[in-house]
Amino acid sequence: MIGLGAVLGPGCAEDVSLCREVPFEEERLEYPLGITWYSDLIVVSSSNARGEYCSGYLTLFTFQGEKVGTVPVATDGKEYSIFGEVQADGPRGYLYMTERQHDTLLVFRTGAAVPELVRSVPIRGEGEDPRGGSDPFGLDVNRVSGDVAVSCSGSGEVVFFDAGAEHELGRVDLGEVRPIRVKYTPEGDRAWVAADYSDLVYRLDLDPPRLGQEYESISTVSNLRARGIWMGRDGVYVVSGYPQAILLFDYEAGFRGAIPLGEDVDPFDVTKWGGRVYVSSVGRDEIWVIDGEGERIDRIIGTARDIGGVEYGRGPSHLVLGPEEGMALVTNYESGDVAVLDLVEGEVVGFFPPKESEGE
Repeated sequence: MIGLGAVLGPGCAEDVSLCREVPFEEERLEYPLGITWYSDLIVVSSSNARGEYCSGYLTLFTFQGEKVGTVPVATDGKEYSIFGEVQADGPRGYLYMTERQHDTLLVFRTGAAVPELVRSVPIRGEGEDPRGGSDPFGLDVNRVSGDVAVSCSGSGEVVFFDAGAEHELGRVDLGEVRPIRVKYTPEGDRAWVAADYSDLVYRLDLDPPRLGQEYESISTVSNLRARGIWMGRDGVYVVSGYPQAILLFDYEAGFRGAIPLGEDVDPFDVTKWGGRVYVSSVGRDEIWVIDGEGERIDRIIGTARDIGGVEYGRGPSHLVLGPEEGMALVTNYESGDVAVLDLVEGEVVGFFPPKESEGE
């Protein structure tokens, strides 16, 4: 089983001579992590953060899972990329991706047949990281203003940009913690941050960006291993690796309880649809479904499959709702594919891209 540290870890070996370029026609997604969609395309970012390859790609699929293009972001064995999150802003025609190896935010235009890289924005931080950089990982788009927030797990900062990331709007320094994920509220008036190595969850106010409130969670936890965060009109859900639980917050009152997930779940991401909360378990190849009303585990959906001697669904990580109502997509970091979830029936209904068996 894959460990969460491998997903968030430092990447390729320091000796880049051990790395080799991924062929452009490579069909298998090498360690896909980020996923988003816009218009009629699904976009998957795949970098080679654990393997011998040292290249990064955006791979484009139709809503039916058919591959239609590949955008190489790094194809040089000495200039490899380690991607964090990717997110599209369809109405404004932008696609954003955090690139951890070079401490940058990549900005693409989506008007052409394939996304076109128009801007690479350096994010310099003052924090001390083992790799020596700001290490931008999480990002979110303000659906009201189009502004972009980036959480930098190396420098301990959250950095804000305008739509298109032409100008930095400000930054908030959270100190010695590692901000992993950041999300705007549905109204776009605030942002919340889940951080590693902290017993707090942070609310940031905007205009200008500043720390608004620090919310304690479970008082017995000194180093909360926060991972995913979901924002909705009924509150905030933060999924935690230590303790392995879903933490529930009210927008004004703060922490209001936790839903235990048990041991060895390795939760990574969280989303909500139809009154249920969905958590990806990267360590157990499962999607945990929680009844949002009764706050209890409703079912567990196994993602791992052996199809024609080929493994699918190993290491589920990022979850995204859509592109059709009642559907969700999850990247499988270890097996190199994307699972399609039917949320109404509570089951995996397919995978893409298709892979040939070793015997063929």
